[in-house]
Amino acid sequence: MQTPDNFAYVVLVDEHELLHTADHPFCWNSTCECHEDQDAILAVQQYVVDGLLTPDEATLFVHGRTF
Repeated sequence: MQTPDNFAYVVLVDEHELLHTADHPFCWNSTCECHEDQDAILAVQQYVVDGLLTPDEATLFVHGRTF
């Protein structure tokens, strides 16, 4: 049997590792404690000060609503 061109494999991994990385410390789960991580929030605040994110982008990032 031939695999279709639009077929994607799904590899299951530990959800916590997938959701929280150094580049993406905030996840989509609004009840997760990551959204209260003051060190991560301060880092995002510095991104705004440095002009790397707008305040709106920073809010979305902390809420886990960006890629």
